[in-house]
Amino acid sequence: MKISIIRTRMAAIAAAVLLAACAAQAQQFQTESLKRAAAKLKLRANDFAADSLPATLQLKVGEQAVVARVSDKGVVEHIGIPLFTEELRLLQPSPIYDYLEYTVLDRIYKVSANTLTHQDLKFEKGNLAQLAKVKNETDGCIIDYVSDKYYRVKWVKENAATIVVSFPINYELLANSNRKELELNFIRDIKVFSDTTPIVQIDLSDKMAPTKDPDLFVVQGEHYIIPEINSNRYLTVNSKETDGENEHHLGFVFDRHQPQESLTNLMVEPGMPIDSAMVELEFVLGNLKRDTVCVTLHNWMAFCKKQGCLPYFGFEENKEGTLTGTLVMRNRQSGYDHIVAVRAEESELFARLPRIHATVHLFTPSTNVRNLFGKTTKLNRPRIKYSK
Repeated sequence: MKISIIRTRMAAIAAAVLLAACAAQAQQFQTESLKRAAAKLKLRANDFAADSLPATLQLKVGEQAVVARVSDKGVVEHIGIPLFTEELRLLQPSPIYDYLEYTVLDRIYKVSANTLTHQDLKFEKGNLAQLAKVKNETDGCIIDYVSDKYYRVKWVKENAATIVVSFPINYELLANSNRKELELNFIRDIKVFSDTTPIVQIDLSDKMAPTKDPDLFVVQGEHYIIPEINSNRYLTVNSKETDGENEHHLGFVFDRHQPQESLTNLMVEPGMPIDSAMVELEFVLGNLKRDTVCVTLHNWMAFCKKQGCLPYFGFEENKEGTLTGTLVMRNRQSGYDHIVAVRAEESELFARLPRIHATVHLFTPSTNVRNLFGKTTKLNRPRIKYSK
C-alpha cells in the first residue's frame, strides 16, 4: 500500500515537472537574448500571463522591479529594468527605451557572457549603477538624435544633468539581436500580420501643386538622399454624376493611362483604397538564401510603418508595359533601410486583383544606402540610375 502511494506521488511530481517544462517551452520570445534573460531571471510562462494582450507587465525578481511586454500574439517582445514612463514612450516613440532597459538588466544579471556586448555604451556623466536607480516617475529624460550617427540620452533633475549616456545608431545594437535573427523574425511576423486599422482619407488639396497635365496634381513629399527617391503623391480630379449633375472631387491617381503615377501612389500612400492589391515579396537574406511571401499591399505597408519605416520611391522606367522602380523603407531611428526592387506588369497592375512583384533586401545599414545612391569618388561602387 505504501509503495503504491509513493509511486502515485512520484507520478504526480513527474507530471507537474513535465507540465512546467512544457509551459516554459511554449512561451515564445522575440529574440534569443530575451529567452536567455528570462532563463537567467528564472521567469516562467505563467509570469508572462495577462488577462488581455498586448500587455505591459510589472514583475518582481527578488527586490528588483522588472518590466516585460507581451505582443498580441503572446510573444515576449521586451524584458528590462524600468527606466521610462509609458507616457514618454507614447509621446516620443524610440527604439532606445527597450535597448537601455535591457542593457541595464544585462549588466546587472550578466545575461550575456560576452563582456564586450555593450562596449559602445558611453557614460559622459554618471554610471551604470546610477542609471539602474533612475526613478522613471520623477526624473526628466531628454533624448537627442545627433547627426544620424548616435543617440545622447540625458536625465535632468532640478535643471542639472544627473546622467548622460551616448551610443551609436546601429540597428543590431538597438534590437539586442543580429541581422540573421531580425530577418527571420521579420518574415515570420509578416506572414501572420493583419492590419485592421481603417483607411483614413486626408484632405491634401491645400498641399497640391499643378503639373503639365491640367488634370494631374502632385503633393510634394520629402526626398531621401537624391531627389528621384521621394514620397511624392499624385492626385486627379474625378467626376461623378449624381441626380443628373456632375460632381467633382480629388482622388489619388490609379489609372492605366497614368501607370507611373499609379505605381508611385501605391508604393508611398497607405490611404490608397485598393484593398485587393497583392505584393509578392521575394526576400534575399544575408546568407543569400531566398524566401517568398505573398501578402496584401496594405499589410506590407502597415507592417513596415509599425516598425517605424517611412516609404520613399523612385520610378525607373516603363519598358513595353513593365514598370520598375526602387522602394526604400527607411527607419531613421534605428539606422536601417529595407531596399526593395519593384516590378509591375501593366496587365497585372490594373487587373481586377492587382499584383506587384518585389525583391527585398532587409536591414541594410543606412550608411551603406547613402553610399549606394549618393555621390562617391570610388568608380567601382554601384549606383542606381533613374530615367527621366
